[in-house]
Amino acid sequence: MDEVKNLEFLRAVAAAGDKANMWSAGETVGLDRGATESLSLELMDQGYLEMASLSGAIRLTAKGGEELQGAAEAEKAPDLEALLNRIAGWSLDLGPTAARDLKADLATLRAALGRSRPLNPVIKSCLAAIDGALEKAGNSAGDLRSQLAALHP
Repeated sequence: MDEVKNLEFLRAVAAAGDKANMWSAGETVGLDRGATESLSLELMDQGYLEMASLSGAIRLTAKGGEELQGAAEAEKAPDLEALLNRIAGWSLDLGPTAARDLKADLATLRAALGRSRPLNPVIKSCLAAIDGALEKAGNSAGDLRSQLAALHP
C-alpha cells in the first residue's frame, strides 16, 4: 500500500477512537476486505496498530499516534516553506554575523522539516532563533514576525 492510503487508514482509526474497527476503517478509505486485512496486518507489523479483539477491533499504538502527528506537522510545512522563502528573500537590516546566523537557521529549519517525522524541539529552536533575528531587524520585519508566530507548531 502507498503512504497516503496508510495515513488515511490511520486517520480513520484515530477518528473512530475506542470504537475503531479495521473493517469500518477500510470501508471509509475505499478498501475491499482483502486489502483492509492486508493493510491492517502491515500496519500492525510496523507497530502502528494493535489488535483489540478478533472481531476486527483495532487501536493506534503510541507509534501510530506519533506517525499521525508527524504527518500533520509535515502538512503544515508548505506554508512554512513559503514564509521561509519570503524571509530569505527579504532585505533585512542585520549585520553580517546576524545575517549569516539567520541563513543557517533557515537552512536548519528546512532540513528539520524534511524529516519523515520532524523533531519539535529542533523546529521550535529554529523558529525562536529566526524570530529573534526578525526582532533585531526592527519594524521592517514586523509582518514577517506575525506570520511566523501564526505558524508555530
